[in-house]
Parts: sequence; C-alpha cells; structure tokens
Amino acid sequence: MRRIIFPKSLLPLLHSRAIISGQIHDPFVAGNILESLLRAYPSAHFQAHALLSFSPHHSTFMYNTLLHAYLCNNLPTHAILLFYEMLLHGTTPNNHTFPLVLKAFSQAPQYKNGAFIHTMILKRRLDSDSYVHASLIHFYGAAGCIVEARRVFDEKQLPGISAWTALLSGYAKNGNLSMAWELFVRMPDRNLVSWSAMISGYVQCRKPEKALALFQEMMKSKVRPNCSVLVNVLVAAAEVGALQVGKWVHMYLEKNCMCLSSNLKTSLVHMYARCGDLLSAKQTFRRFRDKNVDLWNAIITGIGLYGRGEEAFELFVNMSDDGIPPDDMTFIGLLSACSHSGMVAEGRKCFEAMSKIYRIEPKLEHYSCMVDLLAKAGLVNEMVQLIQTMPMEPNARIWGSLFSSCRILGDITSGEIVGKQLIQLEPRNSGCYVQLANLYASSGRWQEAVAVRDIMKRRGVVLEPGCSLIEVDGMVHEFLVGDKTHPKANEICCVLDVMARSLRVEGYVLNNSVS
Repeated sequence: MRRIIFPKSLLPLLHSRAIISGQIHDPFVAGNILESLLRAYPSAHFQAHALLSFSPHHSTFMYNTLLHAYLCNNLPTHAILLFYEMLLHGTTPNNHTFPLVLKAFSQAPQYKNGAFIHTMILKRRLDSDSYVHASLIHFYGAAGCIVEARRVFDEKQLPGISAWTALLSGYAKNGNLSMAWELFVRMPDRNLVSWSAMISGYVQCRKPEKALALFQEMMKSKVRPNCSVLVNVLVAAAEVGALQVGKWVHMYLEKNCMCLSSNLKTSLVHMYARCGDLLSAKQTFRRFRDKNVDLWNAIITGIGLYGRGEEAFELFVNMSDDGIPPDDMTFIGLLSACSHSGMVAEGRKCFEAMSKIYRIEPKLEHYSCMVDLLAKAGLVNEMVQLIQTMPMEPNARIWGSLFSSCRILGDITSGEIVGKQLIQLEPRNSGCYVQLANLYASSGRWQEAVAVRDIMKRRGVVLEPGCSLIEVDGMVHEFLVGDKTHPKANEICCVLDVMARSLRVEGYVLNNSVS
C-alpha cells in the first residue's frame, strides 16, 4: 500500500482518533503517523520512540524510519540500541535496515559489532544488494579496515558506482592517496560523491595544490559542486594562498544563489584571512547575520595572525555582547593573536581567564600558544616553569619553541638537550635533525653536526626540499629546490639571474653563514 504523509496541523487529531478507534494497532497506520511526526518535527525522535513502544505491532518500516531519524540527529548510539531492540522484539531487518545500522556503527565506531552485522547480512543473502554492499565497504573503510573493505569490494563482479566511491573514500581517509587515485582513474563512471571524496582526501593529507587542480578538472567535466566540495576547495585555497580561486568560489556561490551552510560561511572568512585579504574577510563576516562561535573564531584568529591583537580582543568583546559564549578554539585564536602581537600581559590574563571565568580547561594547544608567546618575548625561565606545570606531556611544537629560544639566546647546552628530545618525538622529521646540526655548526662543533647528519642518513630520513607556491591567473604553481620540471623553468631562471645581478649592483652581499 502507498504511504501517506499527514499534514502537520492534523497530526495531533489523527493520532488521537487512531488511538480511540483502535486503528493505531494497524502497523500501516502507526507507521504513517510515525513518519509524519518525524517529517514535521525532525527532532521528535523520543516521542516517535514512545509511539513505537506503545504500538502492539512493530513493523520493519517503523524501525527503519526511527533509525534514520536518530542518524539525522547525530545519535548513532541510540540507533544501535534501537537495532538491538528491534532484534529483541523479533522484527526482521531488511535491505533498508542494514545500511542505516552500518552507518551508525561507522560513526560510533564499533568494529567488532559491525563485523557481526556483516555475518547477519550474509545469512540473509543481502550482500548482493548494491546499497548494502556499498554500506559494508564504507563501514570497513571508516573503521580503518581497508583490507576488509577491498575484500568485500572484490567479492562482487560488477560493483556499482556507490561501491567504487565507498572504497575510494576509504583509501583517501586512511591516507592511501595512490590507491584512491588508481580507483578514481579506473572507475567506469564518476559522480559528485566520487569527485568530492578525492578532493577531500587531498585536503586531509595536506596536498591542497592537487585538490585545486582536481577541482578544476571537475568543473571542466561539467559536474556541479555541492557545499561539501566548495568547503574543501576554500580550505585548500587558504592553505596555499590562492586568493583568486577563493574569490571565484565566493562569486560562484552568489551567482548560483546557493544557501550558505555554517561551514561555508566560516571557510569563506578563513580563506580571505589566510590569503591576507583582511578587508574582504571583515566585509564577508559582517554580511552574515547569524554568527555562530565558529564564524567568530575564524575572524578573531584571522585578524590575530597579522599582529592585530588589540583588534582581535575588540572582536572578542563584540562576540560576548552578541551573547555568543567562547569555546576552546576562541582562546587559541586570542592567545595566537597575543603571540603574533607581543602582548605578553594580555596573553597571561587571557590564559588565566579561560579556566577561572569561562570554565574552559586549557588543552595542549593553549599551552603551546603560551609557550610560543613567552619564547618570542625571551622569557625562557617563565616558559620552562609553564612547561613543567603542564598537566600533559609537551608536544613537538612546544619543544620546538623552547629550542628556538635556546638558539636565540645562545644557550647551546640546553638547546642540545631539547634538540635531542625533538628527534625522539619526531624521528622521521628531517627538520629536527637539521636544526640540531645547525645548532652545533653555529658554535663550531662541526664533528657533532656531521654526526647528526650521519644518524639522519642511517635512519633513512630524507630531507624534504624547500617548497614555494604562487598563484597566477587562478592556477597554483609549485616550485621545489633544485626542481627544473616546470615548463617555463629556463625563463624563470633567467629572470632570477637578472634579479640577482641587480641586487649585487645595489650592494647586497650574500650571507653564507648557517642559520
């Protein structure tokens, strides 16, 4: 029979009549009322569960509807408990149930229980269903079990586009971009989700230039981007300073009258600020009426990056006046602003106010900002005291700030201890070895400097070449030290030679000392 969605205004009347007449005992009537309730009031899942509990006949459709509602309200644990309740009442799950349950387990996540669901699917022979098959692959990929995801994918001779996309997403989320790209190239067909997964993978793995290049290919393929894709493009543009790309996205949003999600608004402000266009960042921020804490954080952090600490605190006051309570990210932005502005006293007050006034316990990131602030001010003793009183172990960034202070002050003994600690924390980071070797070299301890370089070679740590990025006509160009693969490499080198000669004529002398 065809399902009926009752009007919102008639729901209370129809519900009461169904109870009085006894029609509530009909699973079809009860199911329609439950679905109508959730469509009219998406957050009324507890009332819907009460309706389900009092219904003498629990249909699979009713459970599926409520499972979907729990997931829409970001309540995966409630969905899992409802599924167990469904089995306890003897209601048979179908091919619509298992994708919902697997999604709940992937959000929880509970790998072992999800594997048990896989067994149930095989027993009911539902693995041939394309939707169930793709959901299984997505579950294993989200759980980090990419081998199992690939095995499920390979079990089907002709997997659907959803299965291809699910496996691609799994590889991308687990950092295996080479396999993700191989799948992307081999896919018999690509949809918006496929493009989105690949672009998102590049952004997550800190390869923004590749994300932007792929986005351009996507637009050439006439695939219309959604909000998720555009958020990732703005993040990538902010990472490499591709202002023109970011502006193009902004114009695209306005031209197509797209409804801006909270993430899009925040990403736009963040992009303008990171690209150095503070005027556009502030203008865009002011245009948005409904400002949540993430949007305020974006503008406060963006302003603070450029040494405008006082302006960042003025924004914080405005945020409080608007009745928006700060969160931990707000204070990271404020402390970072203090660090870039040299506002030591304000930084101390801000750090203290976090826990005493706003009841926000400082995290490692907040301590890292404070250490960076004290390091730049040359307050080494206070910085060491702060590190010693931290309730958690310091990370590489904190040790790095301390190391920089030791180098600036010429404290070779302390710098040596901190440098070795950095190498222990990040044994694959070539920068740690180079910094310690440079410290030794600056004090004339050449043998120790060579020894550090030898340790680096024995451990197979490769020195990453210096990299610079520049945007020209919306295209981001990447340059590596010693790399001449760029199609205009000869022309670029000629221009650089001319610039070098001009500098020498003006009296510039190259500094060859170790930095």
